[in-house]
Formats: sequence, structure tokens, C-alpha cells
Amino acid sequence: MKSSAKRKIQEKWKTEALTLLNLKKYSEAIEYFDRILKLEPANADALFNKGRASHNLDKLNDALECYNKVLQSNPGHTKAWRWKAFALRGIERYDEAAQCFQKEIELEPGSDYTWFIWYNRGQMLHIQDRFDEAVKCYDAALQLYQEHADTWYCKALALYSLGKYDETLKCCEAALDIEPDYFYAWYGKGLALQRLNKYEEAIRCYDRVIENDSLHIDAWLNRQDARLCFTK
Repeated sequence: MKSSAKRKIQEKWKTEALTLLNLKKYSEAIEYFDRILKLEPANADALFNKGRASHNLDKLNDALECYNKVLQSNPGHTKAWRWKAFALRGIERYDEAAQCFQKEIELEPGSDYTWFIWYNRGQMLHIQDRFDEAVKCYDAALQLYQEHADTWYCKALALYSLGKYDETLKCCEAALDIEPDYFYAWYGKGLALQRLNKYEEAIRCYDRVIENDSLHIDAWLNRQDARLCFTK
């Protein structure tokens, strides 16, 4: 096949594949990406987008294979590092995921998404009980973007696990300043207040949680414990 004809057919297949990807017809999109890759096995765009399509089908090992091939030829492909991290998270390889998020941060520290990558790296460390490191990541995220309630809440949880209840309380309050009905933060605030022996305030927080979710068993149990301590 002549090079000009090859380019034209690849462009046609690429257009078809991306259209199908946007329509969430992932299996059909993969068929077109495979056609491109048969002609050009190292085509980074086709590999990356095939990875994304596989990812959306929860075929995470297939997605990882694609992202790894992209990174073999282009180690500076930040989106491939990001989505490799998400795929690794999906198969519970949290330490490797944290390393991939770190790699993206090193490659593109000034990106608009950098705060979000710090936040995700923090979660990968958090889930491994590496609370001090997680807090540092959440702090880095908050230095760049302070209006994400979940970052404040996740930082609060990490601080709670470290026994830093006053700081936990401040982070939950920061989350609630952003989202006043964020009942997870109300629950975290209740836990911190209970640890600080402020039982009446803790009960009010648990009540806010129960108003939102009457089946929140932990809120009911902690409310009962706080009530018993308050009435002693």
C-alpha cells in the first residue's frame, strides 16, 4: 500500500474510532484502533485510545498493556502515566499507582490537573495506611486548589488515623464550608468531636448524618456512645 493511501485510510479509521469512543461504543472503537495498529504497531495515539476504550470496558490488564507500550516509546506521555495509575488502582496495585501519579507530577508540575493528581496519589498512600505521606499529598493538592471538599475530608481521615483530632476537626469544617450538606464530613466532624470529649456537639453532627442517611449504622452507634458519655 502506498504511503499516501495508507495515511488516508488510517485517518479514516482514526475518525471512525474516535467517534465510536465518544459514543461509548468501546468494543467497536477497539476494532478500528486494532486496524490502525496492524499497519502501524507503535502508533501512540491508537495505543493510548485503545487503552482508554479497554479501560472503560473494565479490561484493565488490556488497558495496562496499551499504556505500557505507549510509555515504552514515549516516557513523557503524561496522560498514559495517569491512566496507567487509574488502571493499577482498579486492580489494587496501589503502590505502583502512587508511583505513576508521582511520575506525572514530575513531568508536568504546572498542569491544571496537578492538584487532582496529588489528591489521587494521596488516596493511594492513604489506602496503604501511609497516613503521614498521604497528608503531605493532600496538602500539596490544597496548595493548588482549596475548593475541593473531598480533599479536605480525606486529609481529615488521615489526620484522624494519626490521632490528630483538632486538625481533623478543622479539615472537616473546611470541607463543610465548601459543601454544607457533605454528610461524610459531618460524620468525620462527629468522630473528632467525640474524641475531644465534646459529646453534645458530636451528637448534633451524627444527627445531620442520620437526616441524610437513616441507615448509617456507624452514625447511630457512635451517636449512642456519645449520648451515654454525655449523660454520665
